[in-house]
Amino acid sequence: MTIIQTSRLTLRSVTRDDAPDFARLCNDKTIARHTARIPHPYSLEDAAAFTKHLEEAALTGTEFAFAICLGEIMIGCCGADKNAENTAEIGYWVGADHRGIGVASEAARAITQFALQRLGVKTVTAGYFIDNPASGRVLEKIGFIKTGETAPLFSLGRGEEAAAVRMVLDQSSFTPGEFSLIDENDS
Repeated sequence: MTIIQTSRLTLRSVTRDDAPDFARLCNDKTIARHTARIPHPYSLEDAAAFTKHLEEAALTGTEFAFAICLGEIMIGCCGADKNAENTAEIGYWVGADHRGIGVASEAARAITQFALQRLGVKTVTAGYFIDNPASGRVLEKIGFIKTGETAPLFSLGRGEEAAAVRMVLDQSSFTPGEFSLIDENDS
């Protein structure tokens, strides 16, 4: 299991045991609207299938998902998908009770740093739905810039496509944060 420690958060690999927390947190219309892969309503069966997928994807080395935790309590999720073009795409969401206090920025910076350092990519991409400018501000805080591209993206939570703004961060323009990485398999 990989663990990323920031100044106040612990990001740990998602496992199938996280399904009840995913079901509780993701059954939130706001999270579903602002993500591509989360339907609404969100059931325990949805969470079980998703956490199983994430656990298996981590074994292939292409998709890495982390439970965002304050202490032992899961409050969100972030991840990075590596692609063949030496880039990674990041994404994140935070539960309703923990929005607006910098959790998304801290987790997004940590997952970006993980992608650049651990996955060895040179460029990290991300996007946000145009009606969720707060997510764009999170990305701007850590150095992402708009590409000028706005493209339709299907959202399961909306049940339709919505305009998504694309952003990019180059390794040379990233300022790392306080971050430690522990791979328990190496211990």
